[in-house]
Amino acid sequence: MSDDHRNYAAARGQLIAYLKTQGYRPHPDEVFCPSGEHCWVDVAALKGQDYWAFEYKSRNDSMRRGFDQCRSYARGFNYVVLVADRHRVTSSPYFPYFRAEGFGIWRHDRLGFHPILEPRRRNNTRNVKLVVERQFRHVRNLKEPCVTLLSRWFEPSGRSQRSDALRICLGARGDFFG
Repeated sequence: MSDDHRNYAAARGQLIAYLKTQGYRPHPDEVFCPSGEHCWVDVAALKGQDYWAFEYKSRNDSMRRGFDQCRSYARGFNYVVLVADRHRVTSSPYFPYFRAEGFGIWRHDRLGFHPILEPRRRNNTRNVKLVVERQFRHVRNLKEPCVTLLSRWFEPSGRSQRSDALRICLGARGDFFG
């Protein structure tokens, strides 16, 4: 879904909140997937050891474009799901193509998210997946607090211990996302 759509931020936020309740660890930003023409995944998440790509389509978005995007993302993600803001997603002429490729389809309405087609686990292109994995390595799970024992701040060796502890908490760049 293009980020100029007026409901993009709200729909993306709802999807991220839903994924968290289902045990996924969503990336806070769109994720780059170097796989051709379509390279920015609306919502990417980690669940267990598997990487999931979610492409959101509003009522006015093209299902054909969604299918092309899913094919691109399949090179770097284990599971790919199209989330459609439509009631008749199964009547789309592209529905059989999603099924044949093993992509998932979820319907989104005011009541929530409803799986219509479960995705199949995919083999992906190693170099593309490495780029995706690298983006997740630098994201801290915000539910896990940064814990540093107080005694580390008062070690006789002084400043280097405090600097190391601060680097552990804040990441290499000095922010929470490292």
